[in-house]
Amino acid sequence: MKSIIKYTSVFLGIFLVSCVDFLEEKITTSYDGSVMVSSPEALEANVLGIHRQLASSGFKSGTFCEWLAPASGLAHWSNTSALTNPLERWACCLKFTRFSQHPEAYDSFTSFYRSIYLCNSLLAAMQSSPVDDAYKKEIEGEIYFLRAMAYFYLVRLYGDVTLHTEAPTSLSEVYGPRADFWIVYCQIIKDLNLAVAQMRDWNRMVEIAGGNASGRVCNYAAVACRSLVYLTIGTLLAHPDDNFWVNRTPDFSEIEIADAGDAFRKALSDAEDVIDHGPFELCPDYRQLFRWTEAGDWQLKERIWVMPRSPEAGDANSGLTMWALPNRYMGTSNVDNFGRCRPDRWFFQKWCEDYGGQKGTGSYNKNVYVGCPDPRLSVNLIYNSYPGQNKTLYNCYPADNRIFPGNETMMKHYGLPYYKKYYDPTYDNSVGNADLYVMRLAEVYLIAAEACANLCESASDAYGTKAVDYVNVILERARNSVDGEPAAEPQAWTASKFNNSKEALVNAIFWERCYEMPFEHHEYFDTHRMGARWLAENIAKPKNAFLYLNEQEDYTRDGTDYSGYRTIYYGRDFRYDEDPALVRKGLISSYPYDELIYNTCLDVNKSDPNFGQNPAEVYWR
Repeated sequence: MKSIIKYTSVFLGIFLVSCVDFLEEKITTSYDGSVMVSSPEALEANVLGIHRQLASSGFKSGTFCEWLAPASGLAHWSNTSALTNPLERWACCLKFTRFSQHPEAYDSFTSFYRSIYLCNSLLAAMQSSPVDDAYKKEIEGEIYFLRAMAYFYLVRLYGDVTLHTEAPTSLSEVYGPRADFWIVYCQIIKDLNLAVAQMRDWNRMVEIAGGNASGRVCNYAAVACRSLVYLTIGTLLAHPDDNFWVNRTPDFSEIEIADAGDAFRKALSDAEDVIDHGPFELCPDYRQLFRWTEAGDWQLKERIWVMPRSPEAGDANSGLTMWALPNRYMGTSNVDNFGRCRPDRWFFQKWCEDYGGQKGTGSYNKNVYVGCPDPRLSVNLIYNSYPGQNKTLYNCYPADNRIFPGNETMMKHYGLPYYKKYYDPTYDNSVGNADLYVMRLAEVYLIAAEACANLCESASDAYGTKAVDYVNVILERARNSVDGEPAAEPQAWTASKFNNSKEALVNAIFWERCYEMPFEHHEYFDTHRMGARWLAENIAKPKNAFLYLNEQEDYTRDGTDYSGYRTIYYGRDFRYDEDPALVRKGLISSYPYDELIYNTCLDVNKSDPNFGQNPAEVYWR
């Protein structure tokens, strides 16, 4: 956040210059508030600039992949530095609270705040704009949405954060103490309420933004995101003893929430409003969702909020592509930037097992699931083999589940599956075409289902039945996403599947989120909002028990025992924390250490038992 006013001026100026499609007046001088709001085109250009700034907070650059996906417990950071640098190892072990000096964490933290200050600056400048009031109200609504979502990511990452709703007029106003996390959530809801009331509907957005509308948001996008905020609040309140605060009493009365039930009912109401009245539709074929080179109306209708590729603004989305593409995809022997973030082997196996996958028959994969009848797995993940651009066929897990730790290249290439949804055949080592979903309609169905499941007394009562019905919409789409006859899995749910257990139903819906939307930047937030006890029971313990097939795998090469490499990658000797009291410290991340230094309003000597934000506990100095 240092020098944030300078950042605000610079970024606004840059965006005004870059957004040539919207702008007739090019600004090449320093910040000029009167010009910034002088016309509808200028307003549109600046809002689009805030969208792009928010996208740079880690969504499309790979930052979220690097330091959030592995910390979810469902992904792995596959990089050679993991062999010698514990930084990545900690991320893979749900130890993110000790991670405060990771440079990507600080970059993302400051980038979110830049988005917020851009929002506040534009809101302030608009007070004197000569643009028609009705038009300004529409723009204001979209700004409130963007500010709300920036704070939504910050509060889920850091808990108590500095809260600003007005543009700073001096550097001293940039910094401030943390606001209680519930105050931040209340502000998010208030901003989203304004957004819902003022934002354009989809037809109006298309009329104004034209070809850029796919990266913009309409009023129902705000309703959809508000449903997720309510769901998050409900989940936090439903697990008070297992969450990151201790001896504190969150107060959400300002937004008319007295308990978890209130929050879940609000989440359900918003989700059903989007499903029943919004302009969105499910794409009938799951396979088509990520064929971004063939975008059409069917695709756009499931999109609620996307961060699109914008080559005209220097955004080639190469980050997402590199994190997903296999290392040897470009035909080179070793490209460190590629294939870094990959699905965890345990997660891959759980997905296959949950849907009746088949085990291999070979000597190396006889206890490894090599296939899964859920069509979504083959859409989302690359496993067994993949073609490089040099036409060479490369193997990856689980075709040969052995890893030869003495050969770093083989470890990276063969040890894990890859993410497929951003697999871009047009990628040329610099420019990719992949758009990023932030929210799509399938998630709203699952929000409705999860809210119902939390409101039910049993899986067979009215709420439980409704939860099952909402999930079945998603499962039916998945089964039908094949050529010819529908797939055998995922089978439609019934209440009896869960023996009337509310807990079993809630857990099953959680995993459906993971199978429907892997690598769409939900993993970290989903696993951590469930609370410490849930994380210990559903992530830590099963991963510790998995053992990663050690009785079948040979870690000896040329007479040398490489079991230490296996420890780094899979944790045979390093176990995940199973004590909820310890796991609780990992539910939110540490403030970046640089921020503790720069923000003099923060008590850097504060010892907080709730989470690891005491500098004395920071490993990286």
